[in-house]
Amino acid sequence: ITFVRHGQCVGNAQGRVVGQWDSPLTPLGQAQATTAASLLATEPRPLALISSDLQRASATAEIIQGALGVPLFVDAGLREQFFGDMEGQLFSELTGCSPSGGAHINEVRWGNGESVVDLYTRLEATLPALIDAHPGPLVLVTHGHVIQVAVALLQGRGPHDIDWFELPNGGIVHAP
Repeated sequence: ITFVRHGQCVGNAQGRVVGQWDSPLTPLGQAQATTAASLLATEPRPLALISSDLQRASATAEIIQGALGVPLFVDAGLREQFFGDMEGQLFSELTGCSPSGGAHINEVRWGNGESVVDLYTRLEATLPALIDAHPGPLVLVTHGHVIQVAVALLQGRGPHDIDWFELPNGGIVHAP
């Protein structure tokens, strides 16, 4: 599986918590999607392209589809982690607080949204279903946390053992 993080969206450019808040691509985001498409065009052709249903991912996927000419499917299971009340807020305006009750950081539901554990559980159902429905090489166009958690899942690591690696907008990750 090859993952592509969506291009920059308006919320990213404004320094907002985006999560599942639907935000369109910026011109830079469109250029990042075009660059990702060009890079993917030099690799073995996937059998399918599957995107999150959020517009920043689906717009990125449409640009990639134009370069690869493969079928495009949309799956809401690939949506970004939901950050509840925090979505749309500027990072600079958030105030810090520590999780209560000694919970592991990946169990905290920031903004009363999804925890990393919740996202991991969602992906435990979504990824096998996508792989079964589309056997063969796949490109999944999705979001930063989704990709980082999915890589851990595919490597057999648990929801408390996520490698939070740097992943720029338009970045490509080849998972095992």
